[in-house]
Amino acid sequence: MKNKGCLLDLILLLLLAAAAYLSSFQGTWQFDDFRCIVDNAALKDGSLSGVWRFSPGRFLVFLTFWANYRFCNLETFWYHFVNLFIHILNGWLFYYFLLLLQEAVGKNGKKRFPAFLCAALFLVHPAQTQAVTYIVQRLELMCFTFMLAHLIFLLLALKNKFFYIPAAFVLALGLFCKENMAVAPLIALWGYFVFASFDLGSFFKENKKYLALAAAAFAILCLLVLRLAGVWKGGSFDFSPLERLYADTPDIWSYFATQFKVWAVYLRLCFWPFGLRLEYDVPLEGFSSPFVILAIVFWLALAVFAWISRKRWPYFAFGLGFFALSLAPAATLIPNGLYEHRLYCALPGILIALVFTFFEKKNAINAAILIAVILLFTYASFRRNFYWSDPEVIWRDNLMYSPENFRVNANVGEALMGKERYLEALPYLKKAIELRPQTVEAHYNLACCLAGMGDLKGAREELLAARSLKSKLPEVKRLVEEALKEIEGALKSAGE
Repeated sequence: MKNKGCLLDLILLLLLAAAAYLSSFQGTWQFDDFRCIVDNAALKDGSLSGVWRFSPGRFLVFLTFWANYRFCNLETFWYHFVNLFIHILNGWLFYYFLLLLQEAVGKNGKKRFPAFLCAALFLVHPAQTQAVTYIVQRLELMCFTFMLAHLIFLLLALKNKFFYIPAAFVLALGLFCKENMAVAPLIALWGYFVFASFDLGSFFKENKKYLALAAAAFAILCLLVLRLAGVWKGGSFDFSPLERLYADTPDIWSYFATQFKVWAVYLRLCFWPFGLRLEYDVPLEGFSSPFVILAIVFWLALAVFAWISRKRWPYFAFGLGFFALSLAPAATLIPNGLYEHRLYCALPGILIALVFTFFEKKNAINAAILIAVILLFTYASFRRNFYWSDPEVIWRDNLMYSPENFRVNANVGEALMGKERYLEALPYLKKAIELRPQTVEAHYNLACCLAGMGDLKGAREELLAARSLKSKLPEVKRLVEEALKEIEGALKSAGE
């Protein structure tokens, strides 16, 4: 890294990321930001033990939010600054990892050109804006930081086994950022399988301790998944606590079958990151669906091709495995939706497969194509970040793609209510109830809107409807009861 060319690459990567995310500093608090940061009593109390109790499995990330709050309260500029800093650091680490990987493979030595292109595309790719600009998704950013650090130390350990110690240390730390970190050892093992021609005998003999560590990390991931998903009961999966929280929790096998289509959407976003949105409508389908069958055939064909061609195109096989392993924890069994921030750790795999297979050679054509793509992506990311400056703007944008989506309509209405534009909010809140009449929150929001318009009787009717549905969330039940008590008090004072 003392090479002047490498230093120039790092400076260019910094400038590209700054150009793409200069607009992100206008971003406001959104969605889970309120629960995790703005309204988090542990941050306000300043108690580290409270931060630990809030989220022990993601303690390190919430520790950075705690530090942010101590130094700048709720000034969003500095939260965005830290997110962007981590994102740039990840771009640099990704660049360094690719240089070390090429050196470890040992065929052509280090090539700065493909490493720089991968890092640049990673930094400015528009699909990454959700992970970087949505403040609470620092979870994804820090998970990838420790994942890259783990892989880098393992590559360094090929020359000096001392580096297994920091590799184990950062793996342990990463598990306190996000559960996805547990796949890092599997990515490392897959890389060894691809690049070392399956010399497994010597590998198992020389790396027993690391393999034990990798097995432990994978076991932790499985336990975390089981803790979230619940336990086997009567031969079927009980998605506890998700089943207690959401009345529309999907059937496990329908959800799993649909993920093959969802992965196709993620892959499309890697190559065509336009038409980005917060909510993607992917209808649930079973394994008998022709679209699911086609998606399964596509992924199997791609996997078989990568396996057969791994010696000729090892980076393609490694990159595809990197993508699949990184995405698997969030997009297989646990019903948790399709969100762009899940691509943050997975996108580098596609970039490795694409750039090192088709654009590795440094020539005028490859350089022109990829420079044009990088500049286009930089501009697209710069534009996309403006949408995060206002909840109304980002949800109205989503409404163009999903006019019949319950959450989209509900959030457009809620954003308008936040600006006291109750008359404008009313049709969206009513549409949300029409789409999902059994949702307590939808009736509660409509009641708040009607109360804001002065229609206290209408508000009481909606609150009574909300109470009759008996929400499974204690917090929602409390809000409904408090609002109903207040409305009835106001009606009584008015003599109605």
